Amino acid sequence: MTAPFDPGFLGYQPTIEPLKLTTGASFVQTIQPSGGATFPAGTQVSLTITSPSGATWSWPATVTPAQAGWNIPNTTCDAIPTNSRYTMVVTYQTPQPASYAWYEGTVIRT
Repeated sequence: MTAPFDPGFLGYQPTIEPLKLTTGASFVQTIQPSGGATFPAGTQVSLTITSPSGATWSWPATVTPAQAGWNIPNTTCDAIPTNSRYTMVVTYQTPQPASYAWYEGTVIRT
């Protein structure tokens, strides 16, 4: 049963955005915590992509207190087809490990 103020879901809601890959270009992305915050020690961020045929690719970010980033070469990215799905998961180690789907969506190609 829902009320008028009910958001209509349970659990954490990730940000839904497309992930744009350009043929011949590397995937270079940096994400920073908002509002001047920092990533706690031990934070892990990973990007996993699943193609429509079920092939998967997964990369951990390089995480510092100020940012998480990837630099995935075009030779790898070019093999990822359009309409693949991605999920970016962040795992905080304190006070106990907790993982959140931070972003998710569809891969688009240019």
